[in-house]
Formats: sequence, structure tokens, C-alpha cells
Amino acid sequence: MAMSFKDIVGNEQIKKILKLSLRENRLPGSLLFAGPPGVGKTATALTVAKALNCQQLKDEACDRCHSCRLVDRGQHPNVRFITREKNREQIVKDQVDEIKYLARLRPWQGGRLVFIIDQAERMNETAANSLLKTLEEPGASVYFILITEDLSAILPTIRSRCQVLKFKRISQEDLERALEARGLPPDRAALVASTTDGNLELALNLSWEEFIAGRNRAWMLFTNLLEKGEAEDFLNLVSGGARKDSLDSFKETLSFFSVFFRDLLAARKGGVASVLNSDLQSELEGLARKVPEDRVAEGVKQMEGYLGSLKKNPNLGIIGNEIVIFFRNINYD
Repeated sequence: MAMSFKDIVGNEQIKKILKLSLRENRLPGSLLFAGPPGVGKTATALTVAKALNCQQLKDEACDRCHSCRLVDRGQHPNVRFITREKNREQIVKDQVDEIKYLARLRPWQGGRLVFIIDQAERMNETAANSLLKTLEEPGASVYFILITEDLSAILPTIRSRCQVLKFKRISQEDLERALEARGLPPDRAALVASTTDGNLELALNLSWEEFIAGRNRAWMLFTNLLEKGEAEDFLNLVSGGARKDSLDSFKETLSFFSVFFRDLLAARKGGVASVLNSDLQSELEGLARKVPEDRVAEGVKQMEGYLGSLKKNPNLGIIGNEIVIFFRNINYD
């Protein structure tokens, strides 16, 4: 999909830094984009690659010239996208050796060679050490952009040779605007934005049908825990341990739980216009009359805290059991 800096949502300061560096021809040869998933790191890297090779503009991708279109199609000879191979858990030295060889070649049509290394934390130590000298002195027309979701997993020797740009989660307001621009009604955009944790890619790729099905599953788990103390179905979510699909499903459920508690708080205070799950309004109002306000407010705080814990230490079993205990102590009438 054609994209330039103006099309990338959020992280305005990073875009400003990159555009200025491109305009003044002082972009560092080695960049490291770090941040959570779905916040535009890859889109920004590809836009930088297009701008470096654009035939019309200096600090932006025009999205019209032959060079920009080749990057969009993944066919530009100057732009290489590297990630771990399908059957391997790591980026290995053979891949880095190929990068080093290609980096010595002359760029096509006088452009710039750009190597985008996705999941850079997956480079094993041998591969990372092999890349050090090239990162330190990439050459006048050679640029490296490393991308990672886990900056702490990047070797310090790699970090020290790159300019690190830390991407932030997309704000809820920016997410809502992006979703509305895609044709989603404002009430639906607000609900999706509130549960996708600043992940623009996730928010944009979810169909409304998929989203509402996930919401309904979470609502069933929530009401079973709150009204009946039934925890079996909820605890089944954590049975997969730290597998990515289990972790993602658990995070999605906790995000919905956080929104449900916020809606309960709004319903208790009579702020029905602030209820995001408007189709559940009557059920929320019924629950709100039976749950003490201080416990609802504590529920919001607890769910946000657990979501934060998952980013640091995804022990689903411990967190799942703590959440069950919390629900059973709510004093539901």
C-alpha cells in the first residue's frame, strides 16, 4: 500500500526528526526503531527507504515515481527486508553475510541501499557480532534500519552503533480518527480503540464481526465471574501458558474487562453517554446497581495493572488466579 510520512498515524516527533534529517542529508547510517507492536515501525522504515530513493522529493516519499512504486511492491533492488527464515527461530550469520556482501554493491540508478532488519532481537550472537563493523561504518550510500519490539533484547554493542528511536503506542484519539477515516462509525471506533492497546495494525485489521464476537466472549466470562463466581472458562484461557496465541487471547480479554469496569463506573454515575458498550447498557446498569462503586473503580485499576504486568512477566497462571480471587472478593449483591 502506498504510504508517506503524512499517512503514518502517531509518533509525530519521530517523523519530524526523520524528515529533517532527510532534508538536510544527515540521516544516520544505522537506525534502530524500538516500540510495541502495531505502532508504525515497519511503515516508517519503508517510508524512509522510499524517501532515500525517491526520484522527485528529498525529505518524503512522493508515492508516484517509479522508485516509490517499486518499494511499495517489494521489488526495489536497493531495498532489502530481512527477517528470520520460516523454519528458524533466529536470524543467522549466513543472512548477515549476504547483507554484508550486498552492502558493498553499487546502488541501482544512483540511489541508496537500505537494509531493513525486522525482529532484530532475533539475531543470534554470532550474527549480531558479525554485523557490528558494517553498522559502525555502513558506507556513504548504505543505510540500516533495525526494528524490534524488545529493545532490552538487542545486544548493547548493536544499540551503541545505532541511533535509537523509541516509538510510542498510538493514542486512543489517533486510533479513533484512523478508524473513522476507514468508515467505522464514531461509537464503534471509540470501542475498538479502547481495547486494542494503542496497536493501530490490530485495530485496522479487525473486522467488526470478529471484534464483537471477541467482545461477547469476554462479556460472558466477565458476567460469569462477577455474578456466579464461575472461573473454569476464564482459567482455560491461561492453559496454553506463555504461547503467543494464549497470551494474545488473555490480553484481549483483560482489555475488554477493563472497558467493562469503566462502563460500570459510568453507568453507576449516570453517565450513560460515556458507556462504550452501548448495546449492553441495560445489562451494565443492572450490574452497576449491585456492585459497590469503590470495587468497580478498583476493578479498572486492577485490570490496567495486570495488563501492564503481562508486558513484563507473562505468567498467565498466577495473574489468572489473582483475577479470579479479585472477582470473588467484589461483594456482588
